Amino acid sequence: MESDSVNREDAVYRSTVVALEGDAPRPPGGVAFILKNKVSRCLSRKTLHRRLPCLTWLRSYNSECFFGDLVAGFTVGLMIIPQSLAYGIIAGLSPNYGLYSAFIPCFVYFVLGSTMEMNMGPTAIMSLMTYQYSSQGGADYAVLLAFISGIIELLGGIVNLGFLINFISQPVISGFTSAAAITIASSQLKALLGLSLKSKGLINTWVKVFANIHDFRWQDLTLGLACIIALVLLKEIRTVRWPCIDHNSRGLGQRILRKTVFYLSVGRNAIVVVIASVIAYCLDGDDQPFSITGFVNPGIPYASVPPFSTEINNQTVTFPEMMSDVGIGVAMIPFIAVLDHIAIVSAFAKGRTFDATQEIITLGVSNIIGSFFGSMPTTGCLSRSAVNLTSGVRTPAGGLVTGVMVLLSLAFLTPGFTYIPKATLASVIITAVVHLLDYEILRPLWRSKKVDLLPLTVTFVACLIWGLEWGILLGIGVNLSMLLYSMATPAMRVALVPPGKHHGGYVLITPSHGITYPSTTHIRAAIRKAGLRQAGGSLPIVIDCSFIDTADYTAAKGIKGMIDDFQLRGQILVFVCLKPRVLKTIGALHEGIVVCSSFDALPEALADGETEVGLETVSSDGRHQGGDIVISTMISTPTSDTSDAANPLLSTTTFHDQK
Repeated sequence: MESDSVNREDAVYRSTVVALEGDAPRPPGGVAFILKNKVSRCLSRKTLHRRLPCLTWLRSYNSECFFGDLVAGFTVGLMIIPQSLAYGIIAGLSPNYGLYSAFIPCFVYFVLGSTMEMNMGPTAIMSLMTYQYSSQGGADYAVLLAFISGIIELLGGIVNLGFLINFISQPVISGFTSAAAITIASSQLKALLGLSLKSKGLINTWVKVFANIHDFRWQDLTLGLACIIALVLLKEIRTVRWPCIDHNSRGLGQRILRKTVFYLSVGRNAIVVVIASVIAYCLDGDDQPFSITGFVNPGIPYASVPPFSTEINNQTVTFPEMMSDVGIGVAMIPFIAVLDHIAIVSAFAKGRTFDATQEIITLGVSNIIGSFFGSMPTTGCLSRSAVNLTSGVRTPAGGLVTGVMVLLSLAFLTPGFTYIPKATLASVIITAVVHLLDYEILRPLWRSKKVDLLPLTVTFVACLIWGLEWGILLGIGVNLSMLLYSMATPAMRVALVPPGKHHGGYVLITPSHGITYPSTTHIRAAIRKAGLRQAGGSLPIVIDCSFIDTADYTAAKGIKGMIDDFQLRGQILVFVCLKPRVLKTIGALHEGIVVCSSFDALPEALADGETEVGLETVSSDGRHQGGDIVISTMISTPTSDTSDAANPLLSTTTFHDQK
């Protein structure tokens, strides 16, 4: 037994030595092994359930879930049909293209979707973005945009580019959505007034409307205003406390009353559109008083390859020419779609974790498949998702019911769409986009951080004047510039520590975050300034590195030059609590750096060449760890100059007594 034990220990020892010497057999490697490992992980049960969420919730699907999804799907269907007709018009297309865009996303999300409340399809912002390109080349441009957007979204989901959304702040999003709401509502003034005009952009629309205001049709204006009033009243009907309704009662009569009020509110768009269409049909004759939608292509669209060329004025436009016409829209439309979709999923997550990558992949697949059925670009819709939740949806299967309702309307109801007044669809659009006007953010921004009003204002004004895609790019640029400015000019806390039992006093400097190449010049100038101004060129300088987690080569080179400056003056410079990885970066360029692991070891580091400096009257807004009085100054002005004028915050430091 002893010999076996010795042999085992000897074997362990030999294997350890071999491993340390690097002679142990290595695990299999190479491209083939890596690919095999990747494929096996992609085909694992965990990955399959993550990429096909329906496999998870279908196992526990029951009759209760079925009835909840049936009611919610039917309710959203009543909402999405009239909205889709209106959004098709916003996109500059025939209303049936809005319906073509409504059913495929419902079916795709049933299989790939991970959020039960989400409803995907045409939206006001996507329709407006599409109009800027479909107005040039018609429906072929819109369908091709859906295909290209889907490809970009799918690739972005596969390579996990969803993190880029985190670089867009809420003020930029609010400015964009508010400008989009005003632009969309303004585009419907023509239909509301019964004017037949072609315009592009907000300013051009208003100019042409005022120039042709004398040609307005009072019948369309009257009907449109009546529809807006009816839609607003029906929306608010649920908030009224009706004396005849007892919300605590479970009786059949009370339940019917509550459901009636609910469906009147949720189905208000369908109700108003049907009533207005009946009125237009009854008054139809030699002189139709309203501007109506007209002929709508009947039937469900056949699957076909997206158009990679088209004809405009009997001239063939090739795919490269189409892409040249679209320009930056190729990137901006999928970008805005992902932004809207992730924002909606986040709103309904309510603290739950969700897979952003899966949602982006679902959005991409939906747009790709939809483009084969004549769809324009789509994304998640907040208003329909909210109705889906309040209707009692249990799983993404509610989208199946909604999609079937859209298909049935295409198959059997298109003849009735002919008599829908344009003013009625305009009223549906206007009331739908009002909630996008985010004016409530102004007061919190003013109270919390006024500087955030700058990217909001820039985005809002630029989107109205310059266009949505360029406006949001400019807003993002301003926001990133502010972020880079704060990185390049970190706040520096300068504290004067009076003499104690174990030291003769020193100046403590605390940078607020890591040292990277944009902030190197500012930090070096601030420390040098403090060394000359507060420390008088002789008092030791102590840098508290507790908040410094990173440092790059440029920063290390700048610190090396700073250390050389202090050594030439004979002034002590000590780094306290420096992280090992930061020390490794700086130490690679300069070996004479003085480092203390903690403030307890600081007196020993200050012992050599320590000079006790008498302080005049001293006052402070804080104390050091040992109880010594300190004086603090925030340095945030970027400068490489060491003169007093270069940084007024340093030149105005004063000292007062504090007991």
